[in-house]
Amino acid sequence: MRVGKVIGNVVSTMKHEKLRGIKLLVVKPIDSEGNEIGSAKIVADYLNSAVGSLVFWIEDGTTICKWKGETGIPLRGSIIGIIDSIDMESGKKVIEG
Repeated sequence: MRVGKVIGNVVSTMKHEKLRGIKLLVVKPIDSEGNEIGSAKIVADYLNSAVGSLVFWIEDGTTICKWKGETGIPLRGSIIGIIDSIDMESGKKVIEG
């Protein structure tokens, strides 16, 4: 499980049949200080997240296939939780979505 910030929407007029009706978002991974790290990923969103949201996401398509009861959904990641805020007591820092 990773933490990231939603930085964009994906609009697609044509996509794989098993992706129809699934909202796709662009997520940028963040570190424990709230700094963006690594490259952005396109992930599925079943929780109605929005641009600017902090989220938990997994970089795994198999787990979502099992959860949805489907096989072969062409996904590499999915949002699994929306974070209201992260309160870092040691650093006296609060990261908000």
